[in-house]
Parts: sequence; C-alpha cells; structure tokens
Amino acid sequence: MTVLDPQSILSEADVLLYKAKEELCRPDEDVVHYMVCKHAYKAIEKYLAGFLVKNGVRISNSTSINDLLGQCRTIDPDFKKLDLNLLTRAGDPQDLWMNKNTANEFIHLAELTKNHLVAN
Repeated sequence: MTVLDPQSILSEADVLLYKAKEELCRPDEDVVHYMVCKHAYKAIEKYLAGFLVKNGVRISNSTSINDLLGQCRTIDPDFKKLDLNLLTRAGDPQDLWMNKNTANEFIHLAELTKNHLVAN
C-alpha cells in the first residue's frame, strides 16, 4: 500500500499553479490558454486531494473535482464557500479553455482554493 504524503501533493499543486501563472507571462500571441487552464485545473485537484489525504481520506486518481470538493465539504463545511462551477460546466473543456478570460478565472480559482487551505 502506498502512503500518500499530503505535503508532497500540495507542493505539486503549487508547482502546477506556478506553471499556469508563468504561461501567462509570455507575450499575448505566445500564450497557450489551454495550458494555463490545464495546469490551474490540475492544481485545484491537487489542493483538494492534499486536504483530503491530510485528513485521512483515501482517494483515487479517477476522482472528479466535484467528488473531491464534496468530500472536502463533508470534512469542512467552509468549503461550501468555494464555488468551482466554472470547472465543471458541461461541454467540451477544450472549447472553454481557449481564451484569456477563462485562463485568468482558472488561476483565480486555484489561488482561492490554495488560500482556503491556508486559512483552515
């Protein structure tokens, strides 16, 4: 059985968020908005997973953000304040992840998620 270290999961999340932000530092014509969104999305998954592992919850790689968030809300009702609906909208994510506004929103949600973990 592999024991997951919550600190390493949270560190991975920090790296992913850094990569997302760094991508936005490129000249506008060189920014790949899909990569910004993908890294921010993965960072949010890692932040939620790190919180759960820290609280003794076993998780699998196939767990969705909705499931992770639901489990976090069970442990800490303050997670109900975290609105991640943008991440779970229906439709093809590649259509959603192709513009600067969405990329900025994804980074904002990743930062909110991280800040929520720090505050609790």
